[in-house]
Amino acid sequence: MDVLVYYLILIILPIMTGGLFLLIATLIINRFFYDLSKPKLEAAKSEIDNFLTNMIFTPFEKSYFKTEIEAFKKTIPFKKKWCKKLVLNEIIFLKSNLKGDVTKTFQFIYEQFNLFEYTLKLIKSHRFYLKCLGMYQLESLGYKRGYLFIVPLLNHKNKSVKSRAFLTLISLRPNKLETLIDFSHQITIAEEINIMDILHQKKTKIPTNLNQWIKSENVSIIKLGIKLMVFYNYTNDNETIIKLLKHNDKSIRYEAIIAVNFLYIHEAETVLIEQFKQEDTQNKLEIFNTLSEIGMKDSEEFIAELLENKTAENIKLEAVYCLNKINPNYFDEHFLDNEDVQKMVKHIKTPYI
Repeated sequence: MDVLVYYLILIILPIMTGGLFLLIATLIINRFFYDLSKPKLEAAKSEIDNFLTNMIFTPFEKSYFKTEIEAFKKTIPFKKKWCKKLVLNEIIFLKSNLKGDVTKTFQFIYEQFNLFEYTLKLIKSHRFYLKCLGMYQLESLGYKRGYLFIVPLLNHKNKSVKSRAFLTLISLRPNKLETLIDFSHQITIAEEINIMDILHQKKTKIPTNLNQWIKSENVSIIKLGIKLMVFYNYTNDNETIIKLLKHNDKSIRYEAIIAVNFLYIHEAETVLIEQFKQEDTQNKLEIFNTLSEIGMKDSEEFIAELLENKTAENIKLEAVYCLNKINPNYFDEHFLDNEDVQKMVKHIKTPYI
């Protein structure tokens, strides 16, 4: 044991000490070069900011812009990668913070600085984070010429690259959503949120094949299709949505229940009542929420029967809330002898008590 400790001290300790000194030396050298180059970086950034701002607010004239950009390239170390990165970042920054006609010149400026080639090098890189950065640049600028370079990345082995490619393609061609139905991979919740955000921003047209989405074999496409139907207030396929209330997948049933609510599909009332016993708590509560909007006499009778039987307290409270919303006068004549129900009614009608 003593021999082992001796060798550990003799061999490993010097190596660790040497590694620590090497790390410290590297950090000091990097800091030295950063401090040395910082004034140059800041000066270049200031020139780039001023130039681009002036160009963007100058009335667009193709030959004038070309001449000015070529002349400006000679005033900065544009051939350096760090300089191209500065120019590109500033273009993206201005594009994301400005609105109106001035934004039309960004793509022209991007091309004249030959920055598309810079972006393509990132996309063709073997490092996944550089690929994602390149796609982000195309998406930020809405540069549709990059579309064909992104399509092959849909089958990339790296999930982050595949996801970024998926969202970039949607962003570049938001009015071509029809192709989404052919995607085989499962769309994540994060991707769903991003897709809906893109649709809100771009104000896209409704996909012509939307009615086929909710018949897909891909669960995530069905859920996205239901969300899009709500988004576009699409009421041409209510029968299929009602059928989805009995789908094998719980998450699809959940989205269908919500859709019935927002699209006011009154014909779904009977199916929701029948399905109630088969659902977990989350879906049951959402059924109450939906019945409170579309429910009528059948819902009154169904909920009254629930309240008469042994029901979990959290379910019971939502049931009372639902029934009260369907018929605000219902509890004036019913359940007068039921102390628990009356307490719940009082709480609903006077929530601060």
